[in-house]
Amino acid sequence: MAPTVSFWDCGEFIATSYSLGVPHPPGSPLFLIIGRLFSMLPLSSDIAFRVNLISPIISACANMLLYLIIVKVIVHWRKSIRNIDDAIVVFGGALVGALTFAFTDSHWFNSVEAEVYAMSTFFTAIVVWLILHWSERAEEKGNERYILIIAY
Repeated sequence: MAPTVSFWDCGEFIATSYSLGVPHPPGSPLFLIIGRLFSMLPLSSDIAFRVNLISPIISACANMLLYLIIVKVIVHWRKSIRNIDDAIVVFGGALVGALTFAFTDSHWFNSVEAEVYAMSTFFTAIVVWLILHWSERAEEKGNERYILIIAY
């Protein structure tokens, strides 16, 4: 993780998170509010370090969701996990897929600095996971709530 201000928009996002200002359009208000919460944490004397913590934490959560997505997709294709070999294929394949994504160049460099792309990846992963979760429960009563949250 970047210990202080890094290149491009990071300094702007760190400064506007601390002061709750407005960065360049479109502004990323959710990132700024979360950045303000992180800037108030008593973890370090450097505010840039505190705001930079958002991206690695949210990227780890996005990678966890990607792992769960891959598990759901493989289980859907294979229909069930019947023995240890199936479990190795499902969970090992999901682990390899999630780690491959985690160490890609673009994801890695957006995960170690105060940028909005890690949060965008996280919310995209949430939507995909919700779609898969809804598809498993499409015939159940009350499944409309998944559609509402996906559309939101």
